Amino acid sequence: MDELTPDQREAIGALQASRGPCPSAETLVEYGSLSTDDRARHPAHDHISICSRCQLVLLHTAEPIVTTSSHWRWAIPIAAILVVALGVTLLQKGGTFKNPSVETIRGSEIQAVAPIGSIDTVTEFSWQSPIRADRYRVRVTRGTDTVFVGEGAGLRIDAPVGLFEPGVEYRWTVDAIDREGDVRMTSPPQVFTLSRRK
Repeated sequence: MDELTPDQREAIGALQASRGPCPSAETLVEYGSLSTDDRARHPAHDHISICSRCQLVLLHTAEPIVTTSSHWRWAIPIAAILVVALGVTLLQKGGTFKNPSVETIRGSEIQAVAPIGSIDTVTEFSWQSPIRADRYRVRVTRGTDTVFVGEGAGLRIDAPVGLFEPGVEYRWTVDAIDREGDVRMTSPPQVFTLSRRK
């Protein structure tokens, strides 16, 4: 106000005197909730229309209140609990992750993987199993005759060399066998035929 001329100071003083004291906060909130037509009839309208302080208060009461979401503050403790629970579980199971795609499959039966269909050579029999077994037995038949039986602890066994004839249809199945020697599960049969050599 120091930079104003005496006439400007007098005009501001007259304006301040004419506007009177600012209304209470409750009155400003009430005024802010009215429609434009109702505001013009409100007793505090003349004051508020010229008072920059009251206009500023109304402006801020009309702004949306920004709140931070409280669910994020729980994310770090929950993540920490999950990490600890995973660590404890791993320690109880021997401390290593096992890749389920290597040892088991999803589903309810053993799936023969190879050999299937018309092939050039048979080097191994491989399969996937939804259960873990102590050993697996592969049985290959030609018609009603069993031509090969092999066992192994993994999900593959080597095929015998020179046993299978070209052009002949062979069926094979895999049995999952438990510790007691009982068959826990048997795969559906798969068919393969060696291509005739040209």
